[in-house]
Amino acid sequence: MNRKTKRDLAVNILIYAILLLMIVVAVFPAIWMISTSIKDVTELFDMPPEIIPDHPTFGNYLKVLGNSKMFRAFFNSAFITACVVLLTLFFSVLAGYGLARYQFKGHGLMKVALLFGQMVPGVVIIIPLYSVFTKLGLLDTHFSMIVADMALTIPMGVIMLSSFFEGVPKELEEAAKIDGTTGFGALFLVVMPIAKPGLISVAIYTFINAWEEFLFAMNLSMSTKTRTLPIAINAFAGEFAVDWGATMAAAALVALPVLALFLLCNRYFVQGLSDGAVKG
Repeated sequence: MNRKTKRDLAVNILIYAILLLMIVVAVFPAIWMISTSIKDVTELFDMPPEIIPDHPTFGNYLKVLGNSKMFRAFFNSAFITACVVLLTLFFSVLAGYGLARYQFKGHGLMKVALLFGQMVPGVVIIIPLYSVFTKLGLLDTHFSMIVADMALTIPMGVIMLSSFFEGVPKELEEAAKIDGTTGFGALFLVVMPIAKPGLISVAIYTFINAWEEFLFAMNLSMSTKTRTLPIAINAFAGEFAVDWGATMAAAALVALPVLALFLLCNRYFVQGLSDGAVKG
């Protein structure tokens, strides 16, 4: 084995070691969450800690599923997330198509503004949103939380879909129009099927952001009427103690839909991000 081969082998070993470390760091919190969720209260603070409990139990999950407030929170999360996903797709398709197909005054400025909107963290806009919704009497409503979530999801959706639409040949739309299809017909019947990976990517991105959103839900929901799952998890934290088993069980149940969706649509999500980046 020559010197170059030894050096290449050492570099490969180092790279794989770093990747393995990153995987462990990324996956360990989820493993610990599942482990804690099936532990009895007597095993939660064992020293040294054990990942596999001696007496696993699903009592924590039964406690969570037996909590009526969690069902209301699940409905709120599902309703808000569905509305945010559908509305984000609707507005992103129209705005992204307009940016991709039409050149108008301020076209470049609008793209920069979208990028700026994507870079602005939610903590910057929560105070103005809270002030506006308070004056309009919209605090503690589903509408306020849907609008707040869309303020962060629409910019990314428009950016991604405009990149996809730019990669669709205009000749296909022109041929459809010659056959008698309207402009909207060409968009929905010709362009959107081709851009399906992009639509799925935007839908998954929006779903994850809306389903797990915490900041807006914490500040804009005042009662169980609008409280979502990430906020409802706090119900298992008392004034002087935290029910870690139930808390972790609730967190696992909240993460389950996101994990299932990502596993089912992972191929489209990766393809959508990569294609959008190349075409953009």
